[in-house]
Amino acid sequence: MNSGVFKRVLRHFLSYSINKCDLNTMVGNVNFFLRALTVNIDKRNTKPISVIFYILTIIGLICYYYVYVVSVVWYVFVHYPATGDFIGTIIMFSIGAFTETCPIKLLFMIIHRKLIAKVVERYLRCDAQIDPGSRLHQNIQSHLRTVKKRGTTIWLTLVIIAEIHCFTPFFLPGRHFPDDNYILYGLEPMIESPNYEIATVIITITISSATYYVANCTAFMVMLLGYTEAQILSLSEELLNVWNDAEKETEHIDIESRSSALNSFISERLTFIIKLHNENITLLKRIEGVLRVSMALEFLFLMAGLIAALLGGIKHTYLEIPFAFAQIFMNCYLGQKIINASETFESAVYDCKWELFDKTNMRTVLIVLQNSQKTLNLSAGGVAILSFQCLMSVIQSSYSFYTTLQSTLKY
Repeated sequence: MNSGVFKRVLRHFLSYSINKCDLNTMVGNVNFFLRALTVNIDKRNTKPISVIFYILTIIGLICYYYVYVVSVVWYVFVHYPATGDFIGTIIMFSIGAFTETCPIKLLFMIIHRKLIAKVVERYLRCDAQIDPGSRLHQNIQSHLRTVKKRGTTIWLTLVIIAEIHCFTPFFLPGRHFPDDNYILYGLEPMIESPNYEIATVIITITISSATYYVANCTAFMVMLLGYTEAQILSLSEELLNVWNDAEKETEHIDIESRSSALNSFISERLTFIIKLHNENITLLKRIEGVLRVSMALEFLFLMAGLIAALLGGIKHTYLEIPFAFAQIFMNCYLGQKIINASETFESAVYDCKWELFDKTNMRTVLIVLQNSQKTLNLSAGGVAILSFQCLMSVIQSSYSFYTTLQSTLKY
């Protein structure tokens, strides 16, 4: 490897550090992994996606649907009536439901890849309007650093939980699978050769591929939603400082002309803040419009899987439940952060010393206040507003269904 190639590889590797948190860098980071899933979200990257990635993605999807769709349907509707193995059936169903979120995320991104690329392009144009040396830019970067930490933590959490589940059997004595109750269609008995070797390869490919799908698609959501949160929080700070900035900017002007200059500065600043705020509202609605159906489907599958996992017994599903809960918590957490940022912006409008403005700027603040009172949120297909309240409702509903089914079913 020559020095030029080494420097490029090192530069690319260092771009994943927490300190490299500007939007351009994060888009490049996420796009690097999504291109391996045949999705290019960055129009600036015109390099064709390798055919190898298309082949690997197709192989991963085929393995996934064989393991978690074909085998689950066969087990539930053919194997269970013949054997009466209720616990095994419930576990099979719960695992299948949990993992459905993985291809759903990917397939929706592939289907809407052009629209997603346009949304990302608008995010980049919005970011380009910020003066790199301004306080607004510095505050956005500070918040984006937290966003990158959040995305990295979520990515690692999803991957580690799934890979522990996948590779634990290799460290156990004897022949085992991630779940010994899981039976693949056409490969009974599973523990005998060559069925064991074939099943091990297919399951390993499936879990690794599915984890890669959900982790990278989730990182994409964390990035864009986090940027919206960062901009709104930073705009809140700008509103709180607009009067002080105006006084500082006009302190050298004589008293007779100062009032006019001060309010002119405030008017320009408010116009810029309103423009960026409206742009972020539009971008949030666009990204929600693309992903709302997939998020609704994910919630339905995760709830169904959670109920089934509880019925199957925690001792059998202690690794699957954290994976599902992590996904539910993550979606609700991201939605709650958007709500919190929106409420912070609303409070900043109240506290921006608007009573010192002239009547024109007061009317402008009133318009901003009316818009800010419509709290921004993220919904799961319009069915539920993603928030911590939604998280508690999901947990309560799942447990209520579980207790009802447990008292009704005899197994």
